[in-house]
Order: sequence, then C-alpha cells, then structure tokens
Amino acid sequence: MKCDICRERNAIIFVQQVSRNSSVELHLCETCALERGYPVNENRIDISLGGLFSGILKNQEGAPRQPACPACGNTLENLRKSRRAGCADCYRLFSAEIRSVLRSEGIQGVFTGSLPERLEAFTPRTPDPENLKKELDRAIEHEDYELAAYYRDRLRALGGSTT
Repeated sequence: MKCDICRERNAIIFVQQVSRNSSVELHLCETCALERGYPVNENRIDISLGGLFSGILKNQEGAPRQPACPACGNTLENLRKSRRAGCADCYRLFSAEIRSVLRSEGIQGVFTGSLPERLEAFTPRTPDPENLKKELDRAIEHEDYELAAYYRDRLRALGGSTT
C-alpha cells in the first residue's frame, strides 16, 4: 500500500482518527510520518501516551481547535509551516487561508500566463447538452442501453433534462 501523502513510497504506519461522526485512516511512509511528528525507530514507533493525552486535554480546556482536513489530517498550522497542502480537500478547506497567503506575496486572481507547449493544443470544453441528447437518442435507436445510460447520467450531471 502506498503512502497517502507522497504516493511514492510504501506505507509502514497506519494512523486512524476516530471521532463521533467519522473515522479517517491515514497510511504513511517513514519520511512523511517523520514530517508529521510520528518518529520511527527501526521496528517501533515512539509516540508517548502522555503526548497524545495532552493534546486531548488541551482541546478540552477550551483551546481553539485547529481545523483538520478530513481526508489527510493536515492542519492549518501545518499548512502555514510547510506551505504545502496535503491533498485536494485541503485546497477546499483552507482556500481562504491559501488565498490570503498568495495575496500577501502579490499573487492575485486567476492565472493568465502562457501554457506549457504540451498543453497549447488543449482546449477545455464543457459537453453541449444538445449533442449529448442527440447521442442519447442515437444510442437508444441502436438499443445500446449501456451507452444510453452513460449519456443520460452525463445530461443529469450537467443539469439538462433527458426527455
């Protein structure tokens, strides 16, 4: 199993965070575990129960709780220190903070620079609902119901009607 953070090395540490509403599992390689404060020595992990409980007690004493990404467990504090998001969900969760950091560095708005040569021919386009309806009708005529279901689902995702 690969590391959830770098997706390059094999995971050797499995961390599970359980809360009232959900459970999040995180699979870490040795390098990523060390970066996140899980020191590894040969065949054992050095995490003191006192350290774990002190974090819980601090949160119970009314200290402001750091928001954490539900997918990778990355916190706002870690994002500020490392200046890296752990996953795509981090960008959604911490978008305001990321934007403020970019603004403080003079980076604003949408990227308007040139594309790399390999992407120059790429033209992003949203499927036209009318074309999808035609393809849906054609698939039904040919009794290709799998393809028809595909076009029906694409139309629904775009908010178009299938009739």
